[in-house]
Amino acid sequence: MIELGGYVTDVPYVLGFKPMVAPAWLDHVALLWGYEPPARDAGFTWCDLGCGQGVTAAILAATHPGGTFYGIDAMPVHIAHARRLADAAGIGNVTFEAADFTAAAELSLPRFDYIVAHGVYTWVDEPTRAALRAFIDRHLAPGGLVYISYNAMPGWLSDLPFQRLARELGAAAPGDGAARFAAAAAIIDDLAAADTPALQSSYILRELAQHPQDYPAGYLVHEFMHAGWEALYVTDVRRAFAKIGLWPVGSATLLENFDLWLLGRKKLALIDAIADPNLRELVRDFVIDQRLRCDVFARDCAVLDETEQRRRLLDRTYALTRPQAAVAFETSTPAGRLICRNKAATAIVAALANGPRPLAAIAARIADADLLANALLLCTTGDIRPVEPTRAPVAVLNQVLRGRLGGPEEIAVLALPCGTALDIDHTLRGLLGGADQGSDWPAFLSSHGC
Repeated sequence: MIELGGYVTDVPYVLGFKPMVAPAWLDHVALLWGYEPPARDAGFTWCDLGCGQGVTAAILAATHPGGTFYGIDAMPVHIAHARRLADAAGIGNVTFEAADFTAAAELSLPRFDYIVAHGVYTWVDEPTRAALRAFIDRHLAPGGLVYISYNAMPGWLSDLPFQRLARELGAAAPGDGAARFAAAAAIIDDLAAADTPALQSSYILRELAQHPQDYPAGYLVHEFMHAGWEALYVTDVRRAFAKIGLWPVGSATLLENFDLWLLGRKKLALIDAIADPNLRELVRDFVIDQRLRCDVFARDCAVLDETEQRRRLLDRTYALTRPQAAVAFETSTPAGRLICRNKAATAIVAALANGPRPLAAIAARIADADLLANALLLCTTGDIRPVEPTRAPVAVLNQVLRGRLGGPEEIAVLALPCGTALDIDHTLRGLLGGADQGSDWPAFLSSHGC
């Protein structure tokens, strides 16, 4: 296997879009905790470290024409794809650079209001992590936000044997990373079938057996085959970022900003007895068996008072993520089912069925206290999400994305003019392919101007 910084580079990563790194989503997280997000009236800058094949950066650039976007990745094949995608869709406000983080720090780049790194930090070795932090330290603008996702302990404890075996067995097999993983996985399957104790509690083994279609080769190679792979505890990550003056703001996994909904009252009472915020977060990760953290950090952000925080949240624009009839009003949490089917929540969904709008625009229909609480709850269930108040032209981009469906470079997402994109499910795929599904999706897309 060809590696760079402990990272396998002979198999490209999967093609996909990460909505939680969009500016509106990150602004929402900052506001949840009373921090002022970056000012964007005069434009803004955004950078993706380890941008993969550039899908997220390209889509966000297309849907935020007032921003300047950069994608940086050490794999030239990733950058080549990213540039082809941007060129095909006529996206002129995104630049892609093929460079490792050490070299990237020396590029002539602006200060960034947003720096994101999804699926990178615990997949590379410590020198590469240090270079990533040095880049952030040098290029983060005052008041900027940083998003870092990473494999977390203790949730990965049951899969440490699987990862080590996959890595070591694969290193001895022939072929590229995908062939090596497949060879290693076959041996691991046999070991598990023979009741090898260390593999009996493996989460990923169960997932691969029950949902193999959810785990393409590009994901498996980039998840398990890196020599630099290391799941980390939250306290270790926070200490490392504290050294460059960053403090934790909140979680881009929106549910994790609300301990009552996440934990339930009994476990919350136990955690609330811990005064130190970092220790409290560590214990909470043990309570929920945290496996993946999506943390937002900041440096020099202003703190808002409660009145201003509430006003800002009410002024934010939100959008449905699916047709009104398909809204679930619930989700699964470590504390059980979180259900928000009530008068206020259904009124919010009904109002947003006509298209994205600020909460303040529908305040007359719902009591103020119920409006904000239920909007935040609907964000955690994934039924609505924070988006931009403006609309960008996305017809050309969606034409390019649609033309790839069913092909070797399929990107199964649909860009929305309000600054985000949605995964294409079976029904929506049929609709885009010209089939008359008799669904509510045409009206939903029309409400978004698509």
